[in-house]
Order: sequence, then structure tokens, then C-alpha cells
Amino acid sequence: MTSLFYNHVKENDLNKEIISRFETFAKENPNQQLYLITSPLGEKYDYDYAKNSIVILSPKHKIIFLNLGGEELQEDFNEYYNDFIEDLNSISDKFEYKDHIGRPREWKKNLTARENFISTMSIQELLEKHKLDEHYQRLGELLISLLIGSINDIEKIGIESPDTLLDKVKKNIILFDGDQTRFIYKEFPNKTVSIQGLSGTGKTELLLHKLKELYLSDNNSKIFFTCHNIALSNSLQERIPHFFNFMKVEKQIEWDSRLWVNRAWGSARDKNSGIYSYLCHFYNIPFLRWSAFTSYSTIFTQALEHINKIPEDEFEYAFDYILIDERQDFPDVFFALCEKVAKRKVYIAGDIFQDIFETAEKSELNVDIILNRCYRTDPRTLMFAHAIGMGLFEKKKLNWFEDSYWETIGYKMERFEKREVHLSREPIRRFEDLDVDDFPSMIIQKTTKVNSVIEIIKKIKSTHITVEPHDIAIIILDDKKSIYDYIDALANAINKQIGWSVNRGYESKNPQKDSLYITNPNNVKGLEFPFVICITGNIQDTYKYRNILYTMLTRSFIQSYLLVTDDKGLAIQEQGLAVINKERCIKTIEPTEKEKESIVKRLIMMKKTETLSYKDFLNNIFNELKITDNVVKSSIEDALSKTEIDKFDRDRTVKLIKSVKGFYTK
Repeated sequence: MTSLFYNHVKENDLNKEIISRFETFAKENPNQQLYLITSPLGEKYDYDYAKNSIVILSPKHKIIFLNLGGEELQEDFNEYYNDFIEDLNSISDKFEYKDHIGRPREWKKNLTARENFISTMSIQELLEKHKLDEHYQRLGELLISLLIGSINDIEKIGIESPDTLLDKVKKNIILFDGDQTRFIYKEFPNKTVSIQGLSGTGKTELLLHKLKELYLSDNNSKIFFTCHNIALSNSLQERIPHFFNFMKVEKQIEWDSRLWVNRAWGSARDKNSGIYSYLCHFYNIPFLRWSAFTSYSTIFTQALEHINKIPEDEFEYAFDYILIDERQDFPDVFFALCEKVAKRKVYIAGDIFQDIFETAEKSELNVDIILNRCYRTDPRTLMFAHAIGMGLFEKKKLNWFEDSYWETIGYKMERFEKREVHLSREPIRRFEDLDVDDFPSMIIQKTTKVNSVIEIIKKIKSTHITVEPHDIAIIILDDKKSIYDYIDALANAINKQIGWSVNRGYESKNPQKDSLYITNPNNVKGLEFPFVICITGNIQDTYKYRNILYTMLTRSFIQSYLLVTDDKGLAIQEQGLAVINKERCIKTIEPTEKEKESIVKRLIMMKKTETLSYKDFLNNIFNELKITDNVVKSSIEDALSKTEIDKFDRDRTVKLIKSVKGFYTK
């Protein structure tokens, strides 16, 4: 089923035929966003007549109430309609929409419709009949957002249609797609429910909505929300109260008695500091402190073995629900442990692949919901970032996926003669109504001079008159000591010539209002900006660098710039980008089977290298080159430390060692 279609109607003899026709229509029109409901989602409203009706929601169309009970039940249907509108008005009041959209008497005539179902009814004709004039489309989407629980900050986005491109994207009304809505509201039969998606598909936001639903559904439930990263857990602890307030959750959060939000490991001194800490206390498991010889696999395996030895009649569940973010950071045994200690459900969210050089295992694709529609980044920017990251424009590819995996991450694949492949993505709601043919989302420039960066900022300011300093991020991709002198010069120029203050992200760790964000790549995860300027000396061939480049380019939701000093190899990237802009697809040549085997071997070698220390990495090269003299090794290591060669850049390291070993040997 298309990711834009969602059906929340309980099937019966009266509605199953029309539901089937809607499903067929959705398959034939995969870009038509469509929801079928009988009551507002996420709210406790029930209607006796719901079994005889369907409410159809689709952006740019009226809210259509379809009567399946026939004219003899018209009075009951009208009562159902009036009750539904009254409850929608209450939801509007609850989330403070009413002050902006008005009372139902002001909008129900223009934004809702009632129809009696007839067997010859065409879905296409029904929707065409109730298409909204452009004047009412934004108001219609706001009503849909209330009905599906995709609540927007009405104070920020407003009811009036924005005029500028920047404001149209920033003030776009967010509507959950079918897959996102399914994760929040569908009852899944299995105990563990997993969701995987590309970066920017809203996974953490969905976990927050699921948390709200679970917290409100049972006053006595115990819930643990966990992740690997301490910084992320701290962020979640701060974010959840704000989210609950925004979603008008009236129940007070009972920290560490009903709701725990913390990292996976924790401390032996504080049982609430991590899920492992809590389980050790709850089940009397010996706590293993962190050391170089302990790992997640060790501690979670020990914990699960201990719990499995508890007699069935003595066993107690530690929690009712467990929510896990960043799935890719945990071993499988952790999920088995969580399923063991959670009474009802375990919800897991993770990246569809951790980086562009992770090839998903079949088991990882066997998840309940896959999110492959990236709502943060313009599809053209995302395609270019994937292409330059994996070397798709180059003769020697850095990575290649199987057909099924390309499809999994949201690509449509077409093959032509001489192994030519076209990869394209569907447009997404955030950009579909914007005229961006003459507005490039991705720009390459062959300069990194401070004055050139200043000119880009000035151009952004003149093109987007409502832009603010915190709408722009500058990311320096190279890991060199000299970048900090460059940042000092750049910050000084921005302050003097633009009049903006600068926030050094590698010091503050967080964006700040009214300050332009400058950082290295280590302080951007999870952040997004309308405009991103990526600066680098040259396009390197290492896996680490290409993955960083891909990740940083996709931090923007309006426009990304790539500024490069050395233009070697840049022409082929520019040609590839031109094709993406003109034809909305990546054109590449599929590797031969032999080349694919070579790619896999290089990736395996790269993964092995990741587990090595830099010392071991160098020693392996010394052994291959038959360099045994310790004095020579030490001299070469010292020489390497004075270069700007990226650590673990094997090709450049080998090349340098070969060029200097004769000198040091003499």
C-alpha cells in the first residue's frame, strides 16, 4: 500500500466494498494523500453511527462525510455529522486553532461536504467534485491536521498563505503521511514494533507521539524511553515536558515512577540512571561497570541469562512499555531483553542504514514500518548527496545497493542500455506546491575564500528577505587545526560586513537564536537549517569523509552550498548535479558483477579498519611494505602527524610512506 494512504475504519459488511475501492484508487494514485476515518484520531470520541459512515480526508479537498446507511438513515447521519463537527471545534479550541480559523459556522459550509454513497460512485469524481479553491486549501489542511493528531504550532505557521519561498517551507503545515499515522494509531499483533527510516523522516517525533498515546491510555502503566547517547537522553528529558504541554496532555508526568527517560547503561549508584541500572536493581543482577572489556553485548547477555533463570511463577515484568530510539546503536540481545521485561509492547526506531556505507541485512529490513520519504531535505539535494557520497557519478563507485534496497530507501529504479541506471524520488509535500525549477536547491562553487562566503550570505539575504541569522549554518568538513583560524576570520567578517553575531557550534553545542551557526561536522547531528554552506579543501575518497559530506549536505531544507578549494574531479559532480536539476534523477552506470564484488571487499576491509587503533592501522601497512626498523617506523609516524592526511586514509597514507621510506631508511 502507498505510504500516503491510511485507513482507520473498522471493516464491516457495509463498508468493505468502498474501502477496497479506496485502496485500489490509492495504489493507482500513489501521490494522493488520503485518510479514511470515522472519528478524530487520538481523541476519545465515539459515535453510534460511525459503523455506517466514512470520513474522507485529503489535502486540497473538503472533508467528505460519506453516508453508507442510505436515505432512510439520513437523520441519524446528519446528527453524526453535527456531533463530529462539534467535537472538531472542541479540538480546535483545545489546541488554540479557533482564534485563527474561527467557529464552525464560518468554515463548515466551505470546507465540509455530505454525500450519500451509491454503488456507481467514482472515487476520482467524488474528490474532483469537492476540490477546494486555493483560498480555502490551507484552512482545510489545518482541519485535517487536527483530525489526524498532526498538531502544528498555529502561532508560528499562521493561517495566511506565506508569500516567500522561505516562509512557505518554514510555515508548511505538517501532516503525518500514511506510514507515520499507522505507527502511532495502528494496533500491531506482534509484541515488538519496529520502525526504520532515513534521516529526516521524523522517527523521534513519532516516538514522542506514541509515548503520549501510551501515557494517556493507562494511568498505571510504567514506561521506559531509552537510547544509547547521553546527550540525546538529556535532550529527550527536556523535550518531553514541552511536547506534552504543546499536545495539551493534562496528566502530570510522574518521573521515575511511571515514566523513565534515560540512557541504556547508567550507574550502579542510581537505579534510575539507565535501563540496565534499573533492571539490575529490579531483578537483583550484579551490575557490570563500564570498562574497555565490557560492552552492550556483555551486559545485556548477562542480564537476560539471569532473568531467564527466574522461575515463571516468581517472574515480574519491570515495565509495561519500552521505547527505544537509535536502534542501530544496540545489539540484538538488547531487544530480546527488552521484550522479556516489557509486559505489553516494545517500540523501536532506527535509521534505515547508519550511514551510506551500511548495507542492510535482510533481518533489518523485516520491520513493521519503513519511512523512506525524507521531509527535511529537497529531493534534488538528497539525490546529489547520495550520489556524491557513494561516488555514483564516478567510474569507481564507493558503494552500490541491491534493487530491493534502492526501493526500500525511496528510489524508483529504471534500467537502460549499457548498464545505465536512472534513480529518482517522488516529490514530497513540503516542496510539491513550490515553483523551484529556477531555484537550485544545491549549488557548487570552486572557492572557499572568506569574501566568497560573505557574498553567498548577502545573496541569501537579498533573495529571502525574511531570513534570520539562525537560518544559516556553515559547516567546515575538514579535520585540520587550521580551520579554526579560518573560522575566526570568517566570524569576524560576518560580524563586520553582515552585522550578525556568530555561534561557534563546537563550543556551544547548540544553535542559538539570532546567531549564525558555524561548526565542524561533530555538532550537527539531529539539527536542520533552511540554508547550509559546506566548506572543504577537496573532495576526498575516504569512506569517512564521503559519509560526512553526505550527512552535512542533507542538513538543509531549502538550499545547500558546497564550496571547494581544489576543483580536481569536481567537473563530473557538477555534470551529475545538472542532470538531477534538469531531469529530477541520478544518471549512473551500474557496476559489473566483478566491480560489485570489489566494492563489497573494500567495505568489509573498511569495517575491519574501524575496529583498529591508528597504531595497528599503521603497523599493518608497515608489515605489508616490509618495513621492520622501529626507528624508521617512528620517523614515518612523526612525518604523518605533520601532514593533513586524514587518519585511516589508506591510499594516501600508503602513497606517502612509499615516497619517504627510502629517505628514512638511508
